[in-house]
Amino acid sequence: MLLAVCLFSCQPSDSHLQKAVNEKLSSTPGVTADVKDGIVTLGGEVADDASKMAAEDAVKSVAGVKSVTNNIMVQAAVPPPPPPPAGDTMKTDSNVVK
Repeated sequence: MLLAVCLFSCQPSDSHLQKAVNEKLSSTPGVTADVKDGIVTLGGEVADDASKMAAEDAVKSVAGVKSVTNNIMVQAAVPPPPPPPAGDTMKTDSNVVK
């Protein structure tokens, strides 16, 4: 029984985990974390999948974290503007007759 009490009480509290997780994520803007019963839920938004996975890996390395739920969203890539229609010319100063 003493062993069971020690194993339970030796686990870091959620508040200690929250602090450690926040420190790990301090260089990752836009990412949030919530800790409950040793389970970390990540949220927020990042620019790419690599940043999403890096945040998850950083949190998994925190001692006492049981699991990570990664709900981080990746920003949608903004497509380039379409080219002008064929035959449409752009007027510049060199095209203007003075």
